[in-house]
Amino acid sequence: MAKFFTLCVAVLLGTGALHAQTTASPVLPVQPKKLHDGLIKVNLTDFISGKYSLSYERVIGPWTTAEFTVTGIGMTTSDYTYTIAQASYYPYSSFYPSLPADMTTEMSGWEVSGAVRKYGWVDDGVPDGFYASAFLMAGGVTIEADERLRPVAFDPDTVQWEPGGFLDEVDHKLDVTKWGFGLTVGYQWLTESGLGIDAYMGPMFRGINRTFVMDGYTNEEASDIVRQRIEQRYWMSPGPGEHYNGNTGPWFTGGLKVSLAF
Repeated sequence: MAKFFTLCVAVLLGTGALHAQTTASPVLPVQPKKLHDGLIKVNLTDFISGKYSLSYERVIGPWTTAEFTVTGIGMTTSDYTYTIAQASYYPYSSFYPSLPADMTTEMSGWEVSGAVRKYGWVDDGVPDGFYASAFLMAGGVTIEADERLRPVAFDPDTVQWEPGGFLDEVDHKLDVTKWGFGLTVGYQWLTESGLGIDAYMGPMFRGINRTFVMDGYTNEEASDIVRQRIEQRYWMSPGPGEHYNGNTGPWFTGGLKVSLAF
């Protein structure tokens, strides 16, 4: 019995000593190595929609970075439609009446965005590895559109066109303001030389406000005329198409950047 009591006392004293040692010397989490203080990046996927983005990412904590992006927007596109209106009735003839047209758009604008990144797992050190990010963005775009009807070999007034068909050119200007916020997840891979690739994607919410300027029409009337023509008669490239067709609400973002560390 005495031996058992002595053994219990020894176990308790050993446990207490171990607890005291643990309390006195807590194990601190391992801090990741900082590979670089900052990176400059160019977005490759933005080129598709006429955007030219330059980003700067800066390490601000053991696992955290901040990124700021400035984007210039500039793009000229041309499109063609075989007819701006559909004939509902026409005199008997050997041809189907159509009103072909060309449209040229010139787009210019800007965007800015800011993000905070939290790296959850790194390869060789921050900022090389997997991360989650929260971001805010805002911007503005102006589109000047010029439509030109092609000559036809008949009098359009002799043809009965579809109800609501608009037979004039829809020359106009579109001003767009936009803002948004969202979350992304991504992976950034850096080489020893400082070159790297940054791929990311995630959900966002965006707000879009449009103002149409068209001679002789209010903003609401011009919006109906232009959007009907654009949606039914033209295929818009990703640049202007985003601003004519995009809506306020949930959206998706993503991209691929090349980076240079210093």
